[in-house]
Amino acid sequence: MRGWIRSMVALMLFVLALQPVAAKDLSGRDAVSGQAMIDQACATAAAHRNLVLVMFTAEWCPWCRDMKKAFQEPVLVEALKKFELVELDVGKRSIVDGKKRYERHFDLMMRYARTAFIPQLFVLDWKGRLVARLDPADYERANPEGNDPARLARILNRYRLP
Repeated sequence: MRGWIRSMVALMLFVLALQPVAAKDLSGRDAVSGQAMIDQACATAAAHRNLVLVMFTAEWCPWCRDMKKAFQEPVLVEALKKFELVELDVGKRSIVDGKKRYERHFDLMMRYARTAFIPQLFVLDWKGRLVARLDPADYERANPEGNDPARLARILNRYRLP
């Protein structure tokens, strides 16, 4: 079984080597492909028998900054050990045809999401398939506002590979 997993990881790494890793964001700068980052995390997850946690975020977003701060809490640090974390910065937000859009990784976000908002968390298996969309209402606290690391850790601890 381990030989099979190693073969799959080697194959995935070979395929990743053939893929273009850089893409242009809307500002014209080189940006690492979000899909390449997810693919790399999936390959690592397969080797370590972990899941992948993808977070879409932005520097300007106060809720995203709070999420990053929550990720430093010991209870959440422990829960995150079972995951390969992929953090994708979506850049600036704009409105196009009356709908929210982000300058980077928008199409990738919408592959997993039902609506566009940040921060968004998705659990993927090692093949990159969606396991869960995490609902912020399940891990936010009302007072003081922000993300509750203990509640998020309990949610993340539900997800395990078979």
